[in-house]
Amino acid sequence: MGFFSKTKQSDEGSGGASEKTAEKKQKKTKDKGIVSDPRKARPWFERAKTVADTGNYDYAIECYISGLRFDADSVEKHESLADVALRRKVVGHGKPAGMIEQMKLSGGKTPLDKMLNAETLWAKDPLNATLMIKVMENAVKAELGEVAFWIGCLILNPEKTGGKTKKDVYLKARDLFVELESFEQAVAACRLALQQEPTNMKLAKELHDLEAEFTVQAGKFGQTDGGVATVTKDLDKQKELEAEDRIAGTADQQEELIARLRQDAEDNLDDIDLSIKYVKALVQTENIDYENTAVSTLEDMFERTGQYRFKVSIGDLKMKQMRRGIREASIAAKQAAEGPAKDEAQERIKQLRSEQLAFELEEYTDRVKNYPTNLELKYELGIRQLLSGDHDAAIGSFQEAQGDPKNRSRALRYLGEAFARKEWFDEAIDTFHRGIEVHPYSDDRIALEMRYELMNSLEQKAARDTDVESAQEAADIASQIAQADFNYRDIQDAVKRIRTMVNELKAAG
Repeated sequence: MGFFSKTKQSDEGSGGASEKTAEKKQKKTKDKGIVSDPRKARPWFERAKTVADTGNYDYAIECYISGLRFDADSVEKHESLADVALRRKVVGHGKPAGMIEQMKLSGGKTPLDKMLNAETLWAKDPLNATLMIKVMENAVKAELGEVAFWIGCLILNPEKTGGKTKKDVYLKARDLFVELESFEQAVAACRLALQQEPTNMKLAKELHDLEAEFTVQAGKFGQTDGGVATVTKDLDKQKELEAEDRIAGTADQQEELIARLRQDAEDNLDDIDLSIKYVKALVQTENIDYENTAVSTLEDMFERTGQYRFKVSIGDLKMKQMRRGIREASIAAKQAAEGPAKDEAQERIKQLRSEQLAFELEEYTDRVKNYPTNLELKYELGIRQLLSGDHDAAIGSFQEAQGDPKNRSRALRYLGEAFARKEWFDEAIDTFHRGIEVHPYSDDRIALEMRYELMNSLEQKAARDTDVESAQEAADIASQIAQADFNYRDIQDAVKRIRTMVNELKAAG
């Protein structure tokens, strides 16, 4: 999470947002055709569920679409509509939209209109990836990022498209994922396209470039973006900020810039943008004294405005300092000679990591309290709860976090681990199976981790219950992992160990 990022999370509960900003936001959503009014949406969704239960799927689709006009960013309701669409197809109650209906729903005045029209056509032909990509494209234009991400992940899953997705659809999905800055999914889409045309060298190079970009982005996990995302009033303002970024190179230039920005901020206390620019310049130095001044400034901004985003920025900066301290301690530990000095350095790392976990646990607990509907924060909190050994709390957090399409498979992966740590192996196994099922690809790091953890849970269940079927499934999964990555963790030893268990259980039985 970057400093002052203008996400939905940052706006919730920020109480001090200016009327001007609110007006701009209202105009922006109005231009996209979006009117957020969950109260108006609720009766439509309730009616949709009622009529769907009676088998009137066409009317249920109409009701869901009507409700989504007032609550377009509710991924849960889009999922409910998709479920009704599949039920309609399975029971054979409906055919794809006819030519007249296709013509009628081929456009729309606003991006939201276009998205919902495309979604109506898709709901009547739910395995049609060409219709799905239209929904995704218009969701991106409507700036409904979570909806676009959700349906994009469906496109990547052959089971959701009947295995008939064309290369051009994957390439379009790739481009849209890039626009969403979801590089992991963009890589997956590009791979699927290349599978259909493996000799396409241009496409192979594009995949290579995307994988490199994904590696860069993945390396930023848990880090701040190193800057302050400010709102610029016009292009000239943006150029001014970029120029200031560039001149912050030498120590003298940094001090000159910081002194000028500090004076501007002090002379115009009501201009939050000036204070933000000042904090940005302080943070960019990565100097501990300047960073501490930034913390003090942010604390003052939080006190004056009541905007929680400034408290979030304080937490982000402190977490950044802690990570830097651990990196420096790790370097010192590597350089220390064997003996008391090395032991002391390693003990220091352990202490710093303990302090980091305690701080982050408290920080994300507070953020979830302030942003209770933000599922990404629930996921981050769950990670810290799991690391701290509070497995029950972690289970609750991950169960909620799985509602976020961006983190669903990861949430299920760690939910399964939390159950396994409690030795609830049946629940862990079911959860890992669900995680593997919803994960859009089978050969990335998360997929391997889930299979490995599933293997472990099956092995432990087999040992506890003398269950040969669980042991055999664990052996099969171990073999699959070894075939995919022979050097993955301890998989070579695991294959031998679990096969021995299978043979012993069969002999005993």
